Amino acid sequence: MLRRQLLIGGSAMLSAAALAACGAGASGPGGGQAAPNAIGQTETTLVWQEELPSDVEQNLDTGFLADWKQKYPKVKIQAINPGGGDTQKIEKILAQAAAGTPVDVVGKLTFIQPVARPGAVQPLEPYIKRDKIDLNAYNKGWLDRFGTLDGKLYSLPWGLGGDAMAFIYSPAALQEVGLKPPSNDWKNPFKYDEYRDYARRLTKKDGDNYLRAGTEGLGNELAVPPRQFEGKWLADDMKTVVCDSPQMIDAYQHYMDLVLTDRTTALTPGVKLSGSGNDGRWANGQTATSYIGGWQLNFFTDPSKYKVEYGIATFPKGTKSSPAIDAIQVALGNNIKFPEEAWAFIKWLLEGARYAAVVNRMPATEKDAGNWAKQAFKNVPATANVQTLVESVSIALPPDASLAHPQAAQIQKEAQSPFWSDLLAGKTNVKDGLTEAKRKIQGIIAAG
Repeated sequence: MLRRQLLIGGSAMLSAAALAACGAGASGPGGGQAAPNAIGQTETTLVWQEELPSDVEQNLDTGFLADWKQKYPKVKIQAINPGGGDTQKIEKILAQAAAGTPVDVVGKLTFIQPVARPGAVQPLEPYIKRDKIDLNAYNKGWLDRFGTLDGKLYSLPWGLGGDAMAFIYSPAALQEVGLKPPSNDWKNPFKYDEYRDYARRLTKKDGDNYLRAGTEGLGNELAVPPRQFEGKWLADDMKTVVCDSPQMIDAYQHYMDLVLTDRTTALTPGVKLSGSGNDGRWANGQTATSYIGGWQLNFFTDPSKYKVEYGIATFPKGTKSSPAIDAIQVALGNNIKFPEEAWAFIKWLLEGARYAAVVNRMPATEKDAGNWAKQAFKNVPATANVQTLVESVSIALPPDASLAHPQAAQIQKEAQSPFWSDLLAGKTNVKDGLTEAKRKIQGIIAAG
């Protein structure tokens, strides 16, 4: 459902606000050896499941890990990149744990619950409390949704991705029809009724042929529209299906007003535009408002690629305005031989957004994201309002609880995607479609 990739990076960041120095001589969380003074004294190798560019992997010891090697010369890092999506990564992490050779540091998963539930990673609270790490630097909703199971925090976010990180508009297209730029202030966001009006006025046709759609749309249809009305597929208890709520009905009715009633979107049936993908259509001037996916910031930070100047605004508010952002996690393996060394490595990765920078992802705290943006968007005009993207790190709503459910893939395949396909094809209406989706999801959850 969600694309688990991203972004463009910059040079090394300043020291992360989320990390504090360890107290000298503090005892280990489990009452064992002292930390941090005692760590790194034994020859050992940590297994790190990572996401690194191939050129970085080829020169790890002399490149990215050089500072680590200087600080902890006896602690070697074995980097492994199993490839595949999260499902494949989870299977391999669990298989290694079952074989008695657990991964020491899990460094590339979006939702940590699938490996926390079977016990492949351990809670971080003892380490966080001891080392006085400031969790206030992080988006609390992300900590809860991506990293928490049964009230315990198992991971920390280090980099961002997602379906729709930014909502953008074309200043030239707006000027052409006499519209002012939409709000870029999260405290006073662009309104949904304004969005609909803008899409109508910005749509450009020659007879029945579309020259420009007023809007590309908001991004992933199962993830982004509900956020703007605080709608949910699944309640936070991970058990109660609430996709037939008034909020969800409002969300999809408002969205379909643009898609099917007004026919002002690039995803409207029958609208044919030559550009490939939302980025290609933007570069061709074929959409007047659009979104930036997490995997597309390499494109939208290069003026020679995106071609049409853009500004970043808030997402259109129904009852809420929020991007759709994923937070990639790092976690500490369970039943590992050298937990203090592994924890020290996690902190090293997070320090100054080091891991995010080398992987070319937007960092997971607003402070680090601001430092990153100065480098990443250095070729983009100041009128793009990049600060709106940076500030979204703190206000973004977490993704739907259905994505963290053990049957997430089945829920999407058998209930959510058919709902959207039938809605787009006119085979059902919003209320009936959501009622049917609820019935299917309840059945999936009951069957376990």
